Amino acid sequence: MALAGALTACGSGGDAEDGAAAAEGAFEGEDLDLVVPYEPGGGYDAYARALAPYLEECTGARVVVRNEPGAGGLVATNKTAAAPASENRLQIVNTVGLVSAQIAGAEGANFDLDDLNWIGRVSAPPNVVVVSPDSRFQTWQDIVDAEETVRFVAQGPGANDYIAPTILGEAYGFPYEIVTGFAGSTEARQAVVAGNADAHALPVDSQLGAIESGDVRPVVTVDDEPDPLLPDTPAISDTEAADADAQTIVDNLIAMGQTGRSLIASPQMEEDRVAALREGYQCAIGNQELVDELESQQRPLNPLSGEETAQLVREVLDSPEEFQQLVVDSY
Repeated sequence: MALAGALTACGSGGDAEDGAAAAEGAFEGEDLDLVVPYEPGGGYDAYARALAPYLEECTGARVVVRNEPGAGGLVATNKTAAAPASENRLQIVNTVGLVSAQIAGAEGANFDLDDLNWIGRVSAPPNVVVVSPDSRFQTWQDIVDAEETVRFVAQGPGANDYIAPTILGEAYGFPYEIVTGFAGSTEARQAVVAGNADAHALPVDSQLGAIESGDVRPVVTVDDEPDPLLPDTPAISDTEAADADAQTIVDNLIAMGQTGRSLIASPQMEEDRVAALREGYQCAIGNQELVDELESQQRPLNPLSGEETAQLVREVLDSPEEFQQLVVDSY
């Protein structure tokens, strides 16, 4: 629905032209860095490079994609948060990771998400829990009902695949263990494939290749409705938690996942330039060629406006103490 609204507002005709004209007024002929806080080749890099030419068209700027890896994205994000008003710097971020880092007071997170200028959400792939094809767990309900310890794999404390099982295990009350020490998510998932662990939770687009190859089988997506890329996999909202407090924890985990991948700019950037970036972004995502290109890569858009993204982030930062403590416990 969010994408449909964006397409209606910006897809063709006068509205799109007006949005592009407003954005061009601030950035016409200037260089605009689009920063990816990870190495080239991943999902964030793919989204940024797909967006860049359409942002150029809509802002009149020369958009240059720059990869600035380090500290799980914190190096680039800290730099963006401190960028002066004169620096034309736009960044794609793992909003879920930033929100959890701020809640946990993680070392190295030198920013306040309330201060950042949010340009818009790009996508929001939910976590999906996968098991091996011959797993003793056929459904998510089987995991919830487990009497023996369910072994999840994760890259380490603070990682997405560590936070999700911690919160899910506590909310649904099943015995669980998180096995860490893997070099990356692929190695962690391989432990599930080999039968040395039971389950792994990561965003859908990070698991999709292994799912399609048959290496793993999805049992649930951590969302309030099935994901379009996995329409036959039930959403976790279909499985009620033990009580109202536990359900609130699950609902907040879903909300945190829905912060997704977003675009940010420095708190110091002038208001008219922030407005121009927001208008340019809305114009870009209204281009059907971009939508088709990303869908062909199985990386669909699921956009929100800058204002909507900021509000969603604020709601998660204001989540109940019980949920926030579980995030803290995951670091």
